[in-house]
Amino acid sequence: MFELNSVLPTVEEARGFFEKNAARIKPQIERMEMETAPPEDNGVDSVVDTIKEASLMGANSPVIIAFADGVSPNKRQALLNCIAYSERYANHEADRKTETLKWHEAYAESMLHCGWTGTNYAFKDYHTSDVNVTMDSLVLDIVLIAAGANGAALVSVLTNVFSAIKSDNKLITLFDKNSSSSTVANCQIMPCLESEKGIAVTVMTALECKFSKTEGGSWFWKWKASDMSIKNAASVVNFNFDHYKSMQDIIVGGLSGSSRSFFEKVNAKI
Repeated sequence: MFELNSVLPTVEEARGFFEKNAARIKPQIERMEMETAPPEDNGVDSVVDTIKEASLMGANSPVIIAFADGVSPNKRQALLNCIAYSERYANHEADRKTETLKWHEAYAESMLHCGWTGTNYAFKDYHTSDVNVTMDSLVLDIVLIAAGANGAALVSVLTNVFSAIKSDNKLITLFDKNSSSSTVANCQIMPCLESEKGIAVTVMTALECKFSKTEGGSWFWKWKASDMSIKNAASVVNFNFDHYKSMQDIIVGGLSGSSRSFFEKVNAKI
């Protein structure tokens, strides 16, 4: 789950990957009414209004993106484009709920070609009957383990975002709808910061939970379950922005020019 290669493909290899899949994954976008920024100079509509636009949730996908202060708007938009494209590619390769591993392999393949390379990886696979376990705490734990020196900063960002979502019933309902079925739930959490050298770093975190009995509530925050099997993985990845820019035309083309319909805003104070 989400273990990315540490070596980027060549520009020719990446362009071949995108061109091969261009016709197959052309999205059928359902437009949403959202506040958005004016088009950027490159002609791509941005869902990121200002430097303070800190967190977003998938409108139709179980993904949460959390940006730390200091991540530049162009890198934020680039990450959103990569995520939207890679989600659509993976959805055409596998069923997220019934072929989870295959889906994540396809997602990681696409993110690699977008310019993201792995540097560290952590994985936990365990079974529990502890009704007090919450999924947000498991995500925070593995992010702290995987991210090393950046762990505390990324956990702080995620903690604020999780608090904002927990206080918004509309967002909780949306997240539950996108992430869970009767016995299986999965999601993707991605906190992101930018280093002093201008390199965007994120932890691609994936969580899959299978449960046999629940007592209601949101599966991620408010539920109680008597028996759970959990897979939790986190991969630290760095962004090669120059590589992305060389692929940007074909990535944006695969999104019909915008990633705005893919995300809902989360009003969190970071």
